[in-house]
Amino acid sequence: MAETMVIWRSPEAGLNWNQEPHLAALAGQALAEGGRKALGRWQPAPVRVAHVHGERHDLWWEFTLESSFRWQAHMQRIRPEVYQQRLHRLTRALGLDGLLSREVASLTHGTRALADLAVALLSSPDLLLWEEPFYLLSQAEAARAARLVQAQHAAGMALVAVAHQPPDLTDLPAHPDLRHGSLLHLA
Repeated sequence: MAETMVIWRSPEAGLNWNQEPHLAALAGQALAEGGRKALGRWQPAPVRVAHVHGERHDLWWEFTLESSFRWQAHMQRIRPEVYQQRLHRLTRALGLDGLLSREVASLTHGTRALADLAVALLSSPDLLLWEEPFYLLSQAEAARAARLVQAQHAAGMALVAVAHQPPDLTDLPAHPDLRHGSLLHLA
């Protein structure tokens, strides 16, 4: 399978970091050396970036899902009322609202992947770098995740999604306003 990427510039098109060459460079670096390393080297301007890897989780295994969300809100210094509002919106969109009291270790792989996405989006980032986004997700979970990311994009977030392996990025249209689109396949 060829490596694939999807880049959605933020509707705030005038920002330097939001230009196609900068985002494409980030995508290429993420494919070559991984997202965390790529983000360490990619800094065209101050920008709030969230990173999610579909195969790895940053949640606290021995605590409840809500504890992971609360800790992230604390680290991001999100006001309690803003945190509650965002938590409700994200967990509802991803079908996680009834699972907040469950220990992370007891969740399915797909549910943990959705929770990782929600935790990353809790801070309302300017840019989401999403690696192997659909690796652990069922078709229904992938559709919910893609709809949420499209809604976040409409609200101003840019997206760089990359995949090395199946499943690729077919659940994300090439352009955020399209239902289905072609992907950019890399050689």
